[in-house]
Amino acid sequence: DSDQQSAARRARPAFRVHPRLAAGGMDFQLWERMHTRSQPANVYIEGDGQPTYLNRSISEDPTPDNPLALHLASRDNAKNLLYISRPCQFRESPDTKACSDKFWSTRRFSPEVLAAYDEALDEIKARYDITEFNLIGYDGGANIAAAIAAGRKDIASLRTVAGNLTPDIVLEKTGQKLAPDNIRATQIASYLANTPQHHFVGIGDEITPPSVYHSFRQAVGDSDCVHYSVVQDADHERGWVEKWPALLK
Repeated sequence: DSDQQSAARRARPAFRVHPRLAAGGMDFQLWERMHTRSQPANVYIEGDGQPTYLNRSISEDPTPDNPLALHLASRDNAKNLLYISRPCQFRESPDTKACSDKFWSTRRFSPEVLAAYDEALDEIKARYDITEFNLIGYDGGANIAAAIAAGRKDIASLRTVAGNLTPDIVLEKTGQKLAPDNIRATQIASYLANTPQHHFVGIGDEITPPSVYHSFRQAVGDSDCVHYSVVQDADHERGWVEKWPALLK
């Protein structure tokens, strides 16, 4: 059973449509459930998945074994709901032309990746007449969500779960490096000072521990809009899904 099939099976009860979207020369998996036009939508952005193998070579397929953002989205009762994978996840056989492995390794937070997400949101906004977005990012998807929020006028709120908001610190431990022009949440944090946001940190998370959030918080500067919770019995992957409906409130 492939990751693609098991993810589709998991998403089917919660979502109606599951198109793929080509944007910015990249390829994304979307699952969506849109019930009400001219209303906000909750948007979930997946984590990094499997950018490398244990031997630190770049993987051929970045699809996560455990697509946590998809699990979280399936527990969300919002009328308008959208899940966006990271580039080239959930493909049966990644197309090397549309799916350069740099988009899940050295350029995973690059300007061209962020532009592709903007294009995707613009398309969804036009298709369903969405008024504004509530962004929810998991792992590296949190860094993407923060960067999107800093650059758009239609973001109502930002939430992160086990968020990699200081990628260089987190990736240094794994030997992974980002190209210099990748957007780091800490660089654009000051633009988020007026964005309502809540960051959820697992008390047992060794990959994105509380220090990762705190360096981001420091970079935001003076703000009454930034909140965070340390979640008991949660680590980087475990302990989130069952708690999510309560945490969303």
